[in-house]
Amino acid sequence: MKRKPARARRLLATAWACAMLAAGCARSASAKPPGYIQVDIEASPASTDPRFSTDAISSRVNELVFDSLVRIDRTGNFAGDLAESIERPSATRIVFHLRRGVRFSDGRELTARDVKFTYDSILAPQSLSPKRAAMQPLAAIETPGDYTVVMDTREPYAPALELATQGIVPGGTPLPRHAVAPAPPGAGPFRMVSYSRDESVVLERNSYRLAPPGAARGIIFKVVPDPTVRALELMEGVCDLAENNIQYEVIPYLGARPNLVVDKSPGTAYQYLAFNFRDRRLNDRRVRRAIAYAIDRDTIVRSLLRANARVATGMLSPENWAYDGGVTAYRYDPDSARRLLDEAGYPCGADGMRKLRFEYKTTPEGARLAEVFQAMLKRVGIGLDVRTLEFATFYADIQSGNYDLTSMQWVGINDPNHYYMVFGSAKIPPDGFNRGAYSNPQMDRLLRAGSATIDPAERRRIYAQVQQLAAEDLPYVSLWWQDNVAVMNRGLLGFVPYPNGSLRSLAAITLLGAGEAEPGE
Repeated sequence: MKRKPARARRLLATAWACAMLAAGCARSASAKPPGYIQVDIEASPASTDPRFSTDAISSRVNELVFDSLVRIDRTGNFAGDLAESIERPSATRIVFHLRRGVRFSDGRELTARDVKFTYDSILAPQSLSPKRAAMQPLAAIETPGDYTVVMDTREPYAPALELATQGIVPGGTPLPRHAVAPAPPGAGPFRMVSYSRDESVVLERNSYRLAPPGAARGIIFKVVPDPTVRALELMEGVCDLAENNIQYEVIPYLGARPNLVVDKSPGTAYQYLAFNFRDRRLNDRRVRRAIAYAIDRDTIVRSLLRANARVATGMLSPENWAYDGGVTAYRYDPDSARRLLDEAGYPCGADGMRKLRFEYKTTPEGARLAEVFQAMLKRVGIGLDVRTLEFATFYADIQSGNYDLTSMQWVGINDPNHYYMVFGSAKIPPDGFNRGAYSNPQMDRLLRAGSATIDPAERRRIYAQVQQLAAEDLPYVSLWWQDNVAVMNRGLLGFVPYPNGSLRSLAAITLLGAGEAEPGE
């Protein structure tokens, strides 16, 4: 009898297991309180305080609890949130006029004093907030009235409105003593009821904020590290929504289920391969280029990701106003990779391998991709030792520069000034997100010019040069822009995907058959 390929056998086994478990081991969805929905996430939020949260999962949860002066809408533009109106009287000043009557979930009114306190607590040296670096352009924040906030920057700063996307906490809120501290009160549509590390985050309606008629009463963010279990919970009706964390090969199977629907749209989440420039071998551009040529991104997108992504040319996706796709590209070319490695002084030995071995760190979620990289680099003689860590340890290692290679994702890139935060030589943690300690004086000059130039046409010209230099110098190997793929309960009404993966629209969704929420609950 002819044997099926291993991959086909795995897919058949997965489908069989899903069907059997769904039929015989279905768990009741009644464990959720009436009117609540469950959203499955792959890891716990790293911080429940918006002054400290920098990872994507924390941001997704916190944006439902905390409002900011402005927010980014579905088109990638800034829109007022707490700010009812915005003025920009000069290149270094922005004036925000706050909405009146906004209350935190504990009943306190939100005023300009709370806004100032939030920013001051981030900037305070004792806070050790990872967001301090992003706030460095801020020279002063003043409150000439209870509902007026004035931001002054040290010099003309084009992306200044990004400073206003910070979630606001009540004045006097102490700094968290540890990452799993309960969230402070916010003025967002929900308040955090409980947080159990590696288990769940429970939100319920902010009773001081009017809810849309029939809106869900609360959200349970359940931590489910195993993607197969997330798929099963969707099938069984236990989970109502999972976004960008379901294995691609089972998505067609889930989409065929009568109780589920799949929503797919272009996304801006950027997947990249990062190098640690502290390693002299990786500091050699020939080695980085060889690695870029050795990775068959088209095959990964087509096979591993099931065409649920677009091969990326850089951080900025085609939807961004400053995007320039005419940059140096690295199509799969193992011969060029081998030639560059030979030139760099790493010839192949008798066993076909080079004296070139790196440690690649990843999470359990990224282990499969790590194995693909391992196999591709082996073809050109590079050894890759894969080390899998739980998210908190992994993230701490990456922040501290304790890695050789890794692959991560940036979500929510809006302004091209993001290049400065990750490639500026002054932005090595804790002052920014240049985790690989990349340094190039030419890049620094361009990035300074881009942040200080207000004229959009001139900024577009500058960032075209930034994108080309990044493609040539390879502080990152650009991999792909991930599509947004949400699998949800068919009775979940009103969910609107954002290109950056935001879950803000959960504040307005309704769930058929889950009971009706009272106005304001």
